[in-house]
Amino acid sequence: MLALTDAALARLCIGATRIDPRRRGRWLREIARKLDPPKFDCSTPKQSQTPAARRQARVRQRCAATRRRQARWRARHREGRAIFRLDLLHDPVVEALIVSRRLSEDAALRRSEVERELAVVVAEWAERWLANKG
Repeated sequence: MLALTDAALARLCIGATRIDPRRRGRWLREIARKLDPPKFDCSTPKQSQTPAARRQARVRQRCAATRRRQARWRARHREGRAIFRLDLLHDPVVEALIVSRRLSEDAALRRSEVERELAVVVAEWAERWLANKG
């Protein structure tokens, strides 16, 4: 644990005001990590960790995954993008993408490639439709 005197804490707070508010939290966490590194050692074998330590590690991983997922959502939201879930028959959609030469047979085996190309097809359709409407 890091123990600061009142004067040292005051200096730290005054110094923090010079940092951009959007970066201040990260800056303070970096300082805390440098001055008082975490006690948890990732190289410790899981067998030697207590059950409570293993539980805490799982919670930290879930929290980190949630933060990453929320950050991706916020970035999409800022760009005006959205994810739509579609209930489609797999084989006809993939076959149509292959026949129209939008996907190779190798790429059609990867779900991420199919989703990416399907998004392109829908976006192109929307652009054409809006252009013809006006």
